[in-house]
Amino acid sequence: MKVGFDYHFEDALVAYVAQQWRSTSQLGRTVMQKICYFLKAKGIPMDYAFEMYHYGPYSQELYFRMDELVADGILEDHSGTPNKSVYMPGDRAAELVDNYSQQLVQYDRDINQVLNLLRDLGPADLELLATIHYFQTSYGKFYKRQPTKEFVIDKVVETKKNKFGRDKISCAYDALRKAGLFEWQSA
Repeated sequence: MKVGFDYHFEDALVAYVAQQWRSTSQLGRTVMQKICYFLKAKGIPMDYAFEMYHYGPYSQELYFRMDELVADGILEDHSGTPNKSVYMPGDRAAELVDNYSQQLVQYDRDINQVLNLLRDLGPADLELLATIHYFQTSYGKFYKRQPTKEFVIDKVVETKKNKFGRDKISCAYDALRKAGLFEWQSA
């Protein structure tokens, strides 16, 4: 069966991520949201808008699109539970990726950099890193100046309540800074 519906580069990118994801953590909804958040921040063109939500930056459009990709056989959900997802490439993923291979190859280095940086992190770690990144970069973009580390830590504590301790947030902030991820713009 040929891929014939109205697909876009973002769909091929999601399918490509599912093909490339090799990690100890499963590729569920939260992980896919954070990967796409960081891909967009890295400069890979995606139309999804991300806003702060329960598990950090979240795109409603991406959430619904993932369900459509599962329904179309681009992705498969192997969770067996309605409230959880475990995404794998579907039977039609390779064809979609092939259709967009020329565009994907333009961003291959950046995509692989993001995947390699995030590969060994679980959903909670990705939630923390993306939340810190979101507050750091969105504040800087809006106010045209960088917030202090303490301001960002306070915002994360306020948003996440007692989920992450201040020391853990501080260490994660330092890791993002050291890795140069604050140079990536907020999605």
